[in-house]
Amino acid sequence: MTNLRTYISIDVEADGPIPGVNSMLNFGAVVFGHDGQELGTFSANLLPLDGAVADEETMKWWATQPDAYRTVTDNQRRPEDVMPVFAELLYQYPNRVFVGYPATYDFMFIYWYLMKFYGKSPLSFS
Repeated sequence: MTNLRTYISIDVEADGPIPGVNSMLNFGAVVFGHDGQELGTFSANLLPLDGAVADEETMKWWATQPDAYRTVTDNQRRPEDVMPVFAELLYQYPNRVFVGYPATYDFMFIYWYLMKFYGKSPLSFS
């Protein structure tokens, strides 16, 4: 049964289009078993990266969503504290498959942050 997939649905909110230059503000993840059963959740609001700059166009959009922006910037934590905890959670699940939309955007941020603040990623790509 170890070949059964575990699906990790992840959504990212950020202050711009690319990690490193811009910061991930928030992410949430839900883990589903091969049968669709929810196995776990994780979410965190992150402090901006040192030296990163919020994208002007993205921040114009956030200005139209003040309640959502307050939500994703409340109780922010340091990425270097959050990402190792998230990575260790992911390693608990076999045969992980990342699910997100748009997948390239969400995966790009999560993968970059895991590599930067954990040194490796439990999410691979092929």
